[in-house]
Amino acid sequence: MRRMVRMFAAAAAVLALAPVAPAQMAQEIVDMDAVKSIRVEGLENSQIEELAGYLTDVIGPRLTNSPGMTRANEWTAEMLTEWGLANVQIEPWGEFGRGWERVSYSGRILTPYAQPLVAQPSGWTGSTPGMVTGPAVIIEAESVEELEEYRGTLAGAWILARPAVEMSPDWDPRPLRTPLEDLLEPPEEQEGRPQRDPEERARRIAEWRRMREVRQAMNEFLIGEGIAGMLVPSSREYTLVRGGGSGAGRDPANPEPPPELNVSGEQYNQIYRNVKRGIPVELEIDVQNQFYSDDLQSYNTLGDIPGSDLADEYVMIGAHLDSWHYGTGATDDGAGSIVMMEAMRILKALDLQPRRTIRIALWAGEEQGLLGSRGWVENHPDLHPKISAYLNVDNGTGRVRGIWDQSNEAVIPVFEQILWPFRDLGVVAVKHGNTGGTDHLAFDAVGIPGFNYIQDPIEYGTFTHHTAADTFERLMLDDLKQAAVVVAATAYHLAMRDEMMPRKPVEPPTTD
Repeated sequence: MRRMVRMFAAAAAVLALAPVAPAQMAQEIVDMDAVKSIRVEGLENSQIEELAGYLTDVIGPRLTNSPGMTRANEWTAEMLTEWGLANVQIEPWGEFGRGWERVSYSGRILTPYAQPLVAQPSGWTGSTPGMVTGPAVIIEAESVEELEEYRGTLAGAWILARPAVEMSPDWDPRPLRTPLEDLLEPPEEQEGRPQRDPEERARRIAEWRRMREVRQAMNEFLIGEGIAGMLVPSSREYTLVRGGGSGAGRDPANPEPPPELNVSGEQYNQIYRNVKRGIPVELEIDVQNQFYSDDLQSYNTLGDIPGSDLADEYVMIGAHLDSWHYGTGATDDGAGSIVMMEAMRILKALDLQPRRTIRIALWAGEEQGLLGSRGWVENHPDLHPKISAYLNVDNGTGRVRGIWDQSNEAVIPVFEQILWPFRDLGVVAVKHGNTGGTDHLAFDAVGIPGFNYIQDPIEYGTFTHHTAADTFERLMLDDLKQAAVVVAATAYHLAMRDEMMPRKPVEPPTTD
């Protein structure tokens, strides 16, 4: 097979965003025949659309430990097995807590005029006893003592305990595609965290603790008062419903929380303003949710393409399979999951034989704190020194534009050369610095080289992240095809290297 070694100084100038001299760059063997085959298979024979459609339209939302997540684990394992992967398993990573599923919701504002209430139940919150009609009541309490003035007045009420949402036009909208100058700008100097005045820090900590006590006392007080439920405002504008879930509701030792609805910001504000004006707001709401406590364990889906002479070493790729329930988890992170699945399918379809084992992991519990990936890393300490790298996709549906080095400068020339054949597909940046918020951090935290790809933002931070709009329609299928090709080629070439990926220097422990 023809092989190409690419080590041009000009390439370093275009791709490297950290100062690495060409003479320092080790030569990477880039198999251009494999690159060509991967591109043809991934761009002309893609299964991205079929995978995305089934995951989002048939399985639907995948809240961790929900029936939807169970179906997703089973389906992904079935697909990986069908493609010929080895060691496919649905592996428990640890105890998560209760499962939960939205069953039905209907709601109306009755007064001062009738209209549908645009809302969805928050995760792991309870149900109403059928249709419940009650007034909207605002609670404003800065201390536990201030709650007492509401005693005996809240039975059957729908409570607004948060202020109205401030809204304004988006005067400086972010472009959907990342401008080239943003990708190629030099890395910023890493400054140390500014030191806060000790007295100010102590004051902030005390205030945070005080407000936490108020919130806990308020929850207990409201339950004791027999409220109908809670209303909270969506954190997105233009009537998009965006929300999260109750951590307390996941714990089987706790009672089921009262019903809580995430309401469109515009309607929440309307209700809030009318109540403040002294105009009664009457609500008619029926919320039905289901808790599951039969299995408190949670599970990741894994599968391998076994290696050859270095089979006991690994290159891992992954994304989180779980989602919120407000949409169908298409861009967060169905997109990353199907990209990683498609990357494995491409490699198996081409019968490429990597030296290291390439392992896919589709995580649970990412939305609750990277729980599935952290649990897996904690459960497999024996594999830590054997994992060359972990690659992650979790920033929406946009095409891959490069990769972060996660402040590991030694990997920059490796990625530069491996990614060079995809510059015509828009892959132009190996950026120096850290990116966070997703599962590569679980690996980076224990010294395993973990990386997250750079993607075009599209509508991720504005319309789809954790919202009811996160559905199949928001997927850029051609972008996902490109991403799968890039991931497949990256994983394959990392698995073919003579050496494992460089690791960050271990800093010696400080002594007092």
